[in-house]
Amino acid sequence: SSGINAEYGENNMKEYDIVVFGGTGYTGIHVIRELFLTSQTEGLSWAIAGRSMEKMRSVLQSVASETGVSSADVDAIVANIDDPDSIEQMCVKARLLINCVGPYYLWGRQVVEGCLAGNANYLDISGEPLFMEQMEADYHEKAEELGLVVASACGFDSIPADIGVRFVQENFPGTLTVVETYVNARVGEKGFAVHLPTFQCVVNGFSSQSSLVKFRRGRNLPRLPKFGPPFRPKAGMWRENGMFCTPFAGSDRSVIVRSQRFLHEKEQKVPAQSGVYMSYQSTGLFLYLCVFGVLFIILVQTSFGRKLLLKYPKVFTLGLVSSDGATPEQIEQASFSLTFKGQGYSGEIDGKPDTTVEAVVSGPDPGYVSCSRFITQAAYSVLKHGPRNFGVLTPGSMLDITEYVERLRKREIKFEITQVSKPQG
Repeated sequence: SSGINAEYGENNMKEYDIVVFGGTGYTGIHVIRELFLTSQTEGLSWAIAGRSMEKMRSVLQSVASETGVSSADVDAIVANIDDPDSIEQMCVKARLLINCVGPYYLWGRQVVEGCLAGNANYLDISGEPLFMEQMEADYHEKAEELGLVVASACGFDSIPADIGVRFVQENFPGTLTVVETYVNARVGEKGFAVHLPTFQCVVNGFSSQSSLVKFRRGRNLPRLPKFGPPFRPKAGMWRENGMFCTPFAGSDRSVIVRSQRFLHEKEQKVPAQSGVYMSYQSTGLFLYLCVFGVLFIILVQTSFGRKLLLKYPKVFTLGLVSSDGATPEQIEQASFSLTFKGQGYSGEIDGKPDTTVEAVVSGPDPGYVSCSRFITQAAYSVLKHGPRNFGVLTPGSMLDITEYVERLRKREIKFEITQVSKPQG
């Protein structure tokens, strides 16, 4: 068979191509819907896994009736995060496992271990840098040896940013040395709601900042060489192209840096220096985020503050966080775009950069609709086309960019080079 693990016969003899663990959760249901809509065309089999058979059956039934696709061929596997044997048994059945059970700092490691023991590839939608980098430190060699991929950040964190930077790199007429990314998430008049587990991950991400710094210091990885003039990401608050901008506090930059490091060490590519920013179209949203941001940063520093944030999330986020997540109308109206501004050299890397490229990646609702397309299409790409490398990877070091971007374009996610300026002659 083409694609991954062609030489690993046992991985192709698996019961299912894909198993979705946590398929009855809020994001899991969207992944299930994407599989209902697209897996037949791909000719791939899949199953849902979770704690409750009853819940899984009901999700399959409701998504089947909503999409008009039969759920007759879809099996359900009972697996519980507290029972390592059930996790391993689930992984043994899958060529690739999509893990939707977060927060990953609590529940991720057991599933990664289950996949390595059960010879399954692993993808998740974590945006938690400490978890991702710990997995890389602990399991990269083992996964590489087994000819498997383990990749986090396959959702809105951080596919558009990481694959976007790689898209600019692959389409740059010369050598890209610096790229700045502007993330813009748009909501409709119905507003938006953040699902509680997502908020828990954010709180943990910020509170584990000092552990992350300590962990990185302990790993002591060699510094990436800088090509072209040294670049410092912008700081503070500023206006650009009629929008307010601030540094982006999420995991995107850490994932981009890991991709650039891996491709530099493994494929001798020139690494691009990067900055990632958030840009806001509405002044109201910007001001709300400033007030909430200051309050959040103060509270997240102490365990008492974190308890308050997690106990009364609705109060402290002025209603933004809810245990129900976003409504169908809110999801329908949401969209995203990332703008990339890259610079580099048409020829030798010397003096000032002489070439610039701008690109845009855009699509529907980032949190659920696009997120489920990102991870599902990544799974298809790994299984059918084969990954670029093996081990604990980032999307950018795992996927064949041209093939994957083509897949996303067919699922209404746009990748466009909007501007190129290079020296005349």
